[in-house]
Amino acid sequence: MSKAPKVVGYKEISFWQEDGIGVVVILSDDEGMVSMNFFNEFLKVMTLAITDDKVRSLAITGTDKNFLNGIRNIGLENTRDYLDLTSATVSFMTSIEKPIFSMINGKTRNLGVEFALLSDVIIARPDSEFILDNNFEPVMGFSLSASKYPFFRSGAPKEGFNCDVILDSEKFLEESSSFITRTGNPGLTLIRKNRFKDMRSVISTEREYFLMKAISRQ
Repeated sequence: MSKAPKVVGYKEISFWQEDGIGVVVILSDDEGMVSMNFFNEFLKVMTLAITDDKVRSLAITGTDKNFLNGIRNIGLENTRDYLDLTSATVSFMTSIEKPIFSMINGKTRNLGVEFALLSDVIIARPDSEFILDNNFEPVMGFSLSASKYPFFRSGAPKEGFNCDVILDSEKFLEESSSFITRTGNPGLTLIRKNRFKDMRSVISTEREYFLMKAISRQ
């Protein structure tokens, strides 16, 4: 896999197909943050990916030292829009008929951790980091998706605790591409669908709690 090329019409997502893998790159700022428009762009490129017969698996990664850390400028006035977009993204990712891999290339925080947990397999660099703040309020099904691991661990990557495999950081993209090619079998999608069969109820509960907390802070 090469460095993320710019795609006309997109500011926070890059996408290309390489060796049967649809590569989705999150183009966050230096702090790992994106705007709410990220969700719209993500859903558009994922639609392209799932309708492309050449794409057998999907890989999501970040740029530089960040995977995804959060969304800029979330306030009470746009909280409902935020929750609608996150819910739509969850629904989309849990129903996609192609294997999804998250490649954690650096720091990922709160929403980024939730986002990664929606994939079938999490691949991490040895120097990556999974961060959950004390005031973290899930909106993308973390209370269900984190149960993939017996005890989800914040901090450094550890196989079976916050990721599925750790690969050589010097050749992370190449090693990840090879791993995905070997591992991306259709059975992963069935496992994901079974794992997330109660996701609608979980999202409803998380959404209600997030909205209540947002109102109480005013």
